[in-house]
Amino acid sequence: MVLVGLTYFFVLRGCDINLIIESFKSTNKTYLFLTFLTMFVYVFLGALFIKRLLGHFNYPIKLSTAYGYLFTEIYFSSITPSYIGGQPVQVLEMKKEDIPYEISSVAVLFNSMINRIALVLVATILFIFFGREVFALKGIYNVLVILGYLTAIMVICIFCSLIYSEKVTKILLKIAFYIIDHLKFIKNKKELKENLDQAVKNYQACSKITKNKPMILIESLIILVFQRLCLLFASYTVYRAFGLNQYGAFLIMAFQICVNLGSDLMPTPGGVIANEGLLLFVNNLLYGETLALSGMLMLRCFNFYFLVLISAIGYFIFHYRKKYQKSLKN
Repeated sequence: MVLVGLTYFFVLRGCDINLIIESFKSTNKTYLFLTFLTMFVYVFLGALFIKRLLGHFNYPIKLSTAYGYLFTEIYFSSITPSYIGGQPVQVLEMKKEDIPYEISSVAVLFNSMINRIALVLVATILFIFFGREVFALKGIYNVLVILGYLTAIMVICIFCSLIYSEKVTKILLKIAFYIIDHLKFIKNKKELKENLDQAVKNYQACSKITKNKPMILIESLIILVFQRLCLLFASYTVYRAFGLNQYGAFLIMAFQICVNLGSDLMPTPGGVIANEGLLLFVNNLLYGETLALSGMLMLRCFNFYFLVLISAIGYFIFHYRKKYQKSLKN
């Protein structure tokens, strides 16, 4: 909240607030409604992915539970640096539903890996057709986008090695055993190492499910590619809401994925500061100087703050409903 406050204090300082309000009032409400629908489809596809993935791991869940896990991920990723907090809390919530750590950790890693693959795949296709336009802006923008793109590829390689390489898993297990042996405050070291070894074996067994069923990869990738496209398409519907039509949908989406790649590098909650800065930089070209700030504010309201709000509400309902149900059983 402090970062958001400081960001918008400096962004809005010296701006004509009345002009921004008037630009909001004159927006095409049909396109804004379409943006709302796009965000809801984005959320639905995320929940569908979780439901289908856990089903493949022989842990079928209701769609409402999948929404709970998704809201957990979105909310905690949005309020932690570099989007890293969502997955650990998601694993903890799954454990409360008697989904073992070795299952939930593979599911979460698989989710992250396929999400990154979807990001890189969509970005690569858009760069092939619109690379000249999106990289014409130059400066720090290009550096952040390229670094973000290369980092995403590197993360995919790391995730693949963690999920599919037994050698990497064995190396990590040896490191863990070494640490356990040299920590004096751990009393029952033998039992801990046996439990860890068993967890790794279960983890590898879960990993083999995705090896033996390649359709899981294909199905997951299709769902997450469409989810990513929903998020990108919102940038176009917001653009059209301001009555602009100079640039096409795919070019707008290409610029938006550049913003996503560049802001992913920023170790701040939700990419705050970098996201606003890159959006303003891009919007000066797409919207013109007069509407650049209004366009940035409107899009961030939809693709970040709206998602944070509904995921916060969804998470707390999901979390405390489970507590209430358990208290009734007891």
